[in-house]
Amino acid sequence: MLAAAAFVLLGMPQHVSAKPMPEDQEQVIAESAKEAISVFSSLTRLSEADRSDVFLAYVSNIAVLAANFLAVDARRMQQSWLAADFAHQRALINGLTQLGVPYKNNSSIEDVAFDCSGLVAFAWGKVGVGMTHGSSAQFASSTQIKVEDAQVGDLIWRPGHISMYLGVPSAILQTPYSGRSVELQMMNERITWWVKYANPLI
Repeated sequence: MLAAAAFVLLGMPQHVSAKPMPEDQEQVIAESAKEAISVFSSLTRLSEADRSDVFLAYVSNIAVLAANFLAVDARRMQQSWLAADFAHQRALINGLTQLGVPYKNNSSIEDVAFDCSGLVAFAWGKVGVGMTHGSSAQFASSTQIKVEDAQVGDLIWRPGHISMYLGVPSAILQTPYSGRSVELQMMNERITWWVKYANPLI
């Protein structure tokens, strides 16, 4: 398993085509994300650098899976995920472990239910960044940045909603409203020009 993961990192494809995948592919991504977190946590015998290398192999592979699901440029998404700092990578992977978990207002319960800010609080809380519930409060407690400075896992806010950036234009991780679940999605082009971006770490 680890050898296969390392191969993904060391032998990353130069040209990765993005093809739409069935919706159950979200669960493949969620399971891969859970495995990444589990493997990283279990490798206590390795140095922090070596553990990070193993984790990056998973990040690289999951980025391609997510790009294929969204039918976006996989190479571009892969590069943006690998360019992010370690905390942003881990926050995003934490969020991806919850794909398919149902929406419920005012909830932030792992593997049970989330609303939009609950998902963000969960994902960043796992890397030690405490966030209050509420999309506006989360945005206000982070530092607003330009879209060109955004990393994967950064916040994308509009009044009443918050999501996590996936590193390519319009691609987000979110849980939108009742009847939906934690999902990968492309933002509607009508709103991309007025959303705001923020970094929880600065």
